[in-house]
Parts: sequence; C-alpha cells; structure tokens
Amino acid sequence: MKAVVMPTAIFAALRRLGVLLAIAALVLAAGAGSAWAHSSLTRDQKTELRLYGSALVLARPGAGPALRRAGGVKLAHALPVWRLRSGPALRVLPALLRAGLVPEVEPDQPMSLANHLADPMVVNGLEWWPSYIGLDRAEPPGPGKPLTIIDTGVDLTHEEFATRPATTALNAQSTSARFEEHGTAVASTAAAPTNGLGVVGVYPQANLQVWDASPLGDGLTVGGVIQGLDAAIRSGQGVVNLSLGSEVQNPLLDAMVAITFGSGTLVVAAAGNSREDGSPLEYPASLPHVLTAGAIDQSGQPAFFTSGSQYVDLAAPGFDIPVAIPATYNPPAKYDSFAGTSFASPIVAGATAWVWTVRPTLDITQIFEVMRLSGEDIDSPGFDPFTGFGRLDIPTALTVAAPASDPQEPNEDVTYLKRSGLLHRASVPVTTAGHLRGSITARLDFGEDPRDVYRVWVPGRRTAVVVIQPAGGDVDLALWGPHTVSVLEAGATRTRDFKGISERIGTKRESLRVKNTSRRGGYYYAEASVGAGSGTVVRKVAGLGYRLSVSLVKKKLAR
Repeated sequence: MKAVVMPTAIFAALRRLGVLLAIAALVLAAGAGSAWAHSSLTRDQKTELRLYGSALVLARPGAGPALRRAGGVKLAHALPVWRLRSGPALRVLPALLRAGLVPEVEPDQPMSLANHLADPMVVNGLEWWPSYIGLDRAEPPGPGKPLTIIDTGVDLTHEEFATRPATTALNAQSTSARFEEHGTAVASTAAAPTNGLGVVGVYPQANLQVWDASPLGDGLTVGGVIQGLDAAIRSGQGVVNLSLGSEVQNPLLDAMVAITFGSGTLVVAAAGNSREDGSPLEYPASLPHVLTAGAIDQSGQPAFFTSGSQYVDLAAPGFDIPVAIPATYNPPAKYDSFAGTSFASPIVAGATAWVWTVRPTLDITQIFEVMRLSGEDIDSPGFDPFTGFGRLDIPTALTVAAPASDPQEPNEDVTYLKRSGLLHRASVPVTTAGHLRGSITARLDFGEDPRDVYRVWVPGRRTAVVVIQPAGGDVDLALWGPHTVSVLEAGATRTRDFKGISERIGTKRESLRVKNTSRRGGYYYAEASVGAGSGTVVRKVAGLGYRLSVSLVKKKLAR
C-alpha cells in the first residue's frame, strides 16, 4: 500500500529532473525510486498498465486538457493525480511524457483489506476487548477531531449508523459487492454509538467521516485511497484510519501520506496479517510518520497472524472482535465476529482521535509520541516488532507528559523544505541573512523518522560550521550544496552537490565545514540521520535526540 501526494504548485517551479528526484525521495524508507519515471513507456510498462486496467498520472499544469479528452478524472487537489483507463492512457501518455508534462505514471494497483476472518461468532455482549485498553477507566468526550475511515463503503442504514449523530459520508457508499462488509465492520469498531444495540466502538461520540475507496464494489485501489486522503485533508486536522495495504510500494500513495501528515492529519494503518508468511512489509503501514497497529488476542499477547516489523508502534485487540455488518452480507444477521489488524487499527485510530480531542494543544508530532509513550509494555521487554512500544492504554495517553514538539516535520528531504516543494510551504531556516547563528533541537526514530533535512544560509565567500550533538544514540551529519534536489542523489548530481559527511560512532559530536565560494549568499542543506552505531542502543519512544547548531567562521580565521 502506498501513496504520493503533492500540491499542484510544485510543478510551476521544479524542472523535470527535480520533480523526478523529489518523487524518488519519497520512497527513501525503501531505498528505491519508481520504475515509471521516464520520458517514454517500455514494453513491460505498457504490459503492466494493461494488466491493471487503469493508470494513475502525476500531471503538470498543461496536461489537464489532453488527459480530460482521454477520459481522465482528477482525483485530488493536494496532489495533481489523474486516473484514466489503460487503453486511452497508452495513446495519450507518450506525447505528454515527451513534452515533460507527466513526470510520473503508476498503475492503479489494488490494495488488500487487512482483515483475517475468524470463525463466525454470534454477538451477545461478547465484546471482550474494552477493558484491555482502559475503556472501563475513562469516559469518552463528545465529537471533536474528525475520525475518517477510508475503506469499502459503510452501511449507513444499519441500526448502528442510521440515527448516529456526527456521521458524515464524504462520498456515496456502496456495500452490495463481495467483501464490502469490511468498511461497516471497521467503522463500527472505531465509532459505533452507545445506543443499546449490538456493539460499541472505542470512541462512540466521534466526529465520524467515511470515504468509500471502492465505490463500484470492485475492490480498493491506490487511486481511491488517494481520493479519500485528499477529502480528509480538506476536512481539517484529524485522524485517518487505513485498514488496508499492499506489499507493493506506490510512490504516489507515499507522497499523499506525507502531504497528509504535513497538513496536520495523522494516518493510522494496519500492520498486516502475514506473520506466518514471514511478515513482509506492508504499505502504507511501513512509511514514515504512520502510526502502525499490530493485533493482540484475548491472552494479551500478539495474535498468531499479526505482522511484525520495526514500523509497528502499538498493539490493540484484533481477534474475535464483534462488529456490525451490512444487511446484505449474511441476512438476517446484523453482526458478526472478525479478526485481523484491520480491527486493531480503528481501535488505535479512534483512541487517538479521542485523546487528541481532550488534548487539543498537542501538535501532530506530540500526539504521535503520546500514543506510543502511553503503551503498556507487553511481550518482550521494550520495543518488539509485533507489539511496538506496547498495548494501547487510553487512560495513560490522556495523562502522560507530552514530549517537546519535533520541529518542521515532515522534513525527510529537500522537497519538503521549499515553498515550491511537496508541502507547498517554506520551512524556517536555521540561519538567514539577518541571523547568521542558529540552532534547532529535534529527534529521529529508527522506523518513523530516520532523516531530517534543514536549510542553512551561508553568505558569499564565507565558511559555515555545522555541529550536531547527539543525545541517546548515534546521529550522523551530512552537508549538501545549494543546487541539491534530493539527499538521495547519485552519480553526477551527487558529485556536484554532496559537501561532506561526519559519522562518528555513538554520541560523539559531529562537525563539518562548508565554504560558499560564490559572491552571493545561498541556502545549503544540513542532513541529520540515524547512525549505524544506534543499532546497538535500546530503542526508545522519544527516539534519538540531537541539537544542530550553525555558526560562521570569523573572516581572519577563515583566511
């Protein structure tokens, strides 16, 4: 499961090479770019487009008329992604690629539902899980931060939703096709009301929004998820649940998830149900800044199916979960019992929306860490790949001290920092023409935030000293020149832009100098990344702290 999202304005300023490298930078966690970023389509790419039936096209201004004439539909505002059938796409794309109007093409890949169905169980007040996460020790608030479920459609005629207040369908909902019960089940786990009927969700009074990413009943695709994230962004700061995923990473979905986080909306995703197959990575669960949920069973231990990785953050109940189902699924039954990380994820998402509603002054980086800090350690001591930092604990999340804000996130690469870049906003430089000394205190994380990049102003003919003082682990420092498009550059562009690296083991101070040989001042880029020496350090919730400082060498000393 993947996503990529960008504001339209990015293309007005970036040249073709810059755009392609910026998109490639979005998959830094996987260390690979897209095979589709070319000026033409290969035979294999054409075959793949025909296989999937539809194409997703990242388009610059000017491509719209041709895409529209070919039957294309623009999916999102935050990222100019279009969808069109493969036949018309194969006819119109070659000319658009040659003209530089389309920097990225991806097949509209299917996404799997992260559920693992257990044996059916009649629901007679058999919700075992609320006490496991502290629901018996806390009173949920009224509607607050929006909680958006992006899934198959939700049966809004079901008795759990027909009269439920604070419930908004962001698009038309379909529940008639096979496997269409999933969205109703997930939404009920998150926010079924206290109405004396059936089941109760983790946050019964939530400001619930639902987006049907399979409106035709023919399955979830990357394009449908991108549309849902775009709708959630327009609804304002909140929480999104994605009980879905794919082992195939998609750069466009990656970018959309980054934009969603940058907009102030937190994404919660299911870790996957492939433990017995070796826990292959799932996306978007394995992307930076995604709160990833694993599943536990009635014994309080990791469920036999829950996938494990360094990207799992919390665990929540996900086995034999009573849920609401559409009337068409198994008539006349209105309820069933399902299992999977699909149901652990909405429990974490609903709880996060609850805690954030009660603690509205927290920014997105703080609420992310509060949820992880409050986890009750289970399984092996400390972090482990199946339960992350522990079992969800709502009462603790409501009271635990919040860490300091992690500034400028997301800032994994240069495209995050420029007004013409991915987030369409300029980050605050560490130094400017008017302030030639500066510092910033931040943190990194092995899985969720492995790299930070900052802008540093260096006057013409002057030398800047950049220093990182790590705290709690190994943090490395690298410097890049003013023409850098991505810190993932290779070949000739890396030779041109890379200015040096300091990789001292442990918490030793890292220091580098960079001289601006031009007469004009310019912005250079300082990169802080998790060092190899941190692999031997016990992983902490707050990650690896560091302080980055910049100063200028005195002119006489420089000479």
